[in-house]
Amino acid sequence: MVVPIAPPRRLAATLPTPPMTLSALYCETILAHNRLPKNFGPLTSATHCGEGRNASCGDQVRMALQLSNRGVIEACRFEGESCAICTASASMLSQAAIGARRAKIVDLHTAMMAQMDSGIGADQALGELAVFAELQAHPARQRCALLPFDAMARALAGPITETVAGELQFRAADDDDIPAIVALVESAYRGAGSRQGWTTEADLLDGQRTDVASVAALIQTPDSQVLLALRDCQLLGCAQVEAHDGVGYFGMFAVSPGQQGGGIGDQILRRAEQIAKDRYQAAVMTMTVISVRQELIAYYQRRGYRPSGQRKAFPYGDERFGVPKRGDLEFMVLVKSLPTTPSVTD
Repeated sequence: MVVPIAPPRRLAATLPTPPMTLSALYCETILAHNRLPKNFGPLTSATHCGEGRNASCGDQVRMALQLSNRGVIEACRFEGESCAICTASASMLSQAAIGARRAKIVDLHTAMMAQMDSGIGADQALGELAVFAELQAHPARQRCALLPFDAMARALAGPITETVAGELQFRAADDDDIPAIVALVESAYRGAGSRQGWTTEADLLDGQRTDVASVAALIQTPDSQVLLALRDCQLLGCAQVEAHDGVGYFGMFAVSPGQQGGGIGDQILRRAEQIAKDRYQAAVMTMTVISVRQELIAYYQRRGYRPSGQRKAFPYGDERFGVPKRGDLEFMVLVKSLPTTPSVTD
């Protein structure tokens, strides 16, 4: 939910109206774009899409673009939940982007950062965005105004995929994605909400399934990738794939509970196998599954995985992996030979 900033208190009617200061102009402009943001909502014809998240305040914004074959931004819309400053910035940026090329967006981003750093006053080349010069005195809020530019830069880094709108898109995660990944994994495996899907571990474990530090470590692991599956910029699933000495590992597999059973998991698994084989030259893929999860083991067996005969102890006492509700938990190691036929690289 976008929380509007309270407008400045009006002076009594008997007092003369003072001239509007830059501060007042700033407030009025921000308020106007926060109340009625321009270009807010989904863009079904998007060819490029990028997200930005600010973990410190919870802002998240998605910028969706439709680019012509000549690189002109023909349409731009945004979605997300953010503060008034971030919402207003996204609204103004979406307006400025329509009809522009990538170079203009880069110039706007550079000018925005320069005017907030230098304190030399508003850069009129920015148009309405020049009101954010006021943030030179408020460094903590600068990230809010720049977040839509970060999302725009990610959108312009490349087209969604070769697929049409509405189909899954895949990309590697980075540090900005960590809060969303943690929330997704927790929703798929823990608590009452996870029971909406069939992968829940709520009857086996309490406590956390993962945390910020664990996901950050996976993203930084060499020869590893945290893979994200999105549809129209919405995160629906994730997995981690890594490989060493020809042996791949598939882990942290999660699909949003409301999306399970629709084939998203199959697509993530196939893409992870591709990455392990084509990027990391893995000949086999392995994974660990809690041995009492017979329905999950059967799911993987239908996709070519077989028990390796190896078992691993569950880390009882380490609450990073959850709080067990029973004393017989252990991991079964599954393995699958990856095909040697050529496949499309990620």
